[in-house]
Amino acid sequence: MRMDWRDVLRLPEAAYASGRRIPKTVLASRAMLTKREEKVLDKVRRVEHFATVSKGTTQVLPRVDDDHDIQSVIILRCQMAGDSQAVAEVAGLLHGCFPNPTVILQEAGDQVAVSVDITRRSLAERGATVVSGVESTGLFDPGDERYAPFLRALAFENLPQDDLLSYLEALAGCARLSRAIPALGFYPSCAPGDRERLLELVAEYDRCQREVDELAERRRGSDVSPNESARLRMEIRKVERRRDGRLDEIRRLCRRDGQNTEVTR
Repeated sequence: MRMDWRDVLRLPEAAYASGRRIPKTVLASRAMLTKREEKVLDKVRRVEHFATVSKGTTQVLPRVDDDHDIQSVIILRCQMAGDSQAVAEVAGLLHGCFPNPTVILQEAGDQVAVSVDITRRSLAERGATVVSGVESTGLFDPGDERYAPFLRALAFENLPQDDLLSYLEALAGCARLSRAIPALGFYPSCAPGDRERLLELVAEYDRCQREVDELAERRRGSDVSPNESARLRMEIRKVERRRDGRLDEIRRLCRRDGQNTEVTR
């Protein structure tokens, strides 16, 4: 499946690149990848330069201060090889191949993912930048109606354009909020004044869910004693209650915005 990312992002025409393929050898040499990291690129069929968001292409101002030097944002389109779904591993590697902040639009069969990184100035090396945070959607079906509001939220006209950092942070926030869709049944949105709290709640939900998954995996271990299994079961229930409490708070914030929070499939 070839996703129509132009229709999703709706950038000014000048922002779009030619779709030129970026050879894996160029990525490997540019980022000085190890042999193990180069093997991760075997999971990629094609990487192309999709767009550049900068003052020259979109009129969005750069952000240059003590913490950031963001002159442009590079948007890449990445097609996964074969039946590979290792989008998080691949995105993490690709983000590190560029000094600019990057947005990676990934396609794996009939599913897609969006990954956004934000860079800051390196404290250790003058003139260098480091990745300070990554937010990813995980794979989802773009035809799933629950994701339609999320995809609309990525449109250029719906995002802040004060400067490139505000644009990036909003994109990253959208990616984070999308991760709650499977649990909620809808894309969470709220009043502007509640957005930071909503982002915090989704992050807390993520942490709880990861903890539940880790505890459940430990409990499935072949060497777990009955007593340890019972203890882990109680711990899982405790974390699940905390996780579900965060989801309830998210729903309340969304209701305050008048959003229909009925769970749909």
